[in-house]
Amino acid sequence: MTKIQTRDMTTGSAQKRQLAIDLIFVGLAAVFFLLWAWQSSYMDGPDELMRYDIVNYLVEHWSLPRGDDPSIINPIWGFSYAFQPYIPHIFSALFIRVAKLFTEDMHILIFAGRLASVFFGAGTVWFTIKIARKLLPAKADGWIFIFLVTFLPQMVYLNSYMNCESMAIFSTAVIVYSWIAGLERKWDLKSCIWLGVGLALCALSYVTAYGFLLCSFFLFCLTILLCQDKKWDFKSMIQKGLVVLAVFLLLAGWWFIRNAILYQGDFLGLTARDICGELHAQDAFKPSKHWTIKMSGVSASEALKMLFWEWKWHSDTFKSFIGIFKEMAVLLPTICYTIYKLIFAVGILGCIIEIPKLLALRKDGKWLEKGLFNWFMILALIIPNILNLYASYAIDYQPQGRYSMPMLIPLMYFTVYGITALLDRLIKNKLANLVLKILICVIVLGISFVGFWSYRVACLAMN
Repeated sequence: MTKIQTRDMTTGSAQKRQLAIDLIFVGLAAVFFLLWAWQSSYMDGPDELMRYDIVNYLVEHWSLPRGDDPSIINPIWGFSYAFQPYIPHIFSALFIRVAKLFTEDMHILIFAGRLASVFFGAGTVWFTIKIARKLLPAKADGWIFIFLVTFLPQMVYLNSYMNCESMAIFSTAVIVYSWIAGLERKWDLKSCIWLGVGLALCALSYVTAYGFLLCSFFLFCLTILLCQDKKWDFKSMIQKGLVVLAVFLLLAGWWFIRNAILYQGDFLGLTARDICGELHAQDAFKPSKHWTIKMSGVSASEALKMLFWEWKWHSDTFKSFIGIFKEMAVLLPTICYTIYKLIFAVGILGCIIEIPKLLALRKDGKWLEKGLFNWFMILALIIPNILNLYASYAIDYQPQGRYSMPMLIPLMYFTVYGITALLDRLIKNKLANLVLKILICVIVLGISFVGFWSYRVACLAMN
């Protein structure tokens, strides 16, 4: 046997071993999500009851409800969530219909409905691993990123009850992976298809993730026009863009066409939802009467002062991004939030030190794909928070971190980039460096178990 054959066999066995480790990790993460999903026999996740109205309709009628169907309109708000995409609820209904073949136990049926979020969560973990292998080739660095994404308590919680946010996070992971693949392979057919899939999933998930649609468009166009061997190749951009668009329309177009038909051209369903709310909501909750900061006539500067200085919007949003459970009622111990503040602070410091390398757009007269990638990752991090802040200002004051969750992948990427850059600068001893990185993973996992215990205690008290 030649040396080349031996090397190929060694590489093949190493890849199989790595794949097995990755699959075991995804499986264990899914089990952890399942344990969270089993704890509560009540639909007490934020908006879960309104989400279940759609799921229950799908189970009973096996057809897609209109947003203004009287059987699912919330008696307080006067509308339903069926005006916007509810793809995860279709999967929930499938799981419940299967469960109904064996039992009518309500706890089991609720648990079955939550399996959709569990599977989207497991999918996010899988793509997070693939992203880590590309962005952070050092194994220890990659595992910090994987642990930070997988075991953020709020991330785990979102993967344990019926919602659309779990699919939104999954879509962002697919999109970021498609960005990496596209830059590696010069936007070949496969990477274009992956981008189309990710964009379709994003469009069919939750509006706070829509910043990734915008970022994807500009990253795709700019990297083809500026970074390929042939500059300003509009023909290639259009040809490849049509592939992305075709996949997007094939997977997501039907929903927006359906909305346009049902709601007189309102393909997003937002105007139709407000009209429905105006007709059916309790008086204080009608869109024209429901109090908002914007409606009160407060100027933008005064509104920001009110949100950040008086109401501490950023503090409440940060805490609920890390983890607050059961309709914003069950918090983690204060030390857990403090530890995450420290983790993010170190990450930010490391990124600031590395700014010239991290955000460089040109070198030797050439555009840098990695620089463009990092700039759009920053933009993808910022946009969900702007949308979240605007919603609290103009729609309904809800300082909830789940609305900022689409920033999870970019945030944890920059956090790990900064932490590892700082550690590698300050700690030259390889063993000590590795021990500290392992310690970060252990602490993150430990906080997630603290969150599980806090949630379990609250569920037992209710059950």
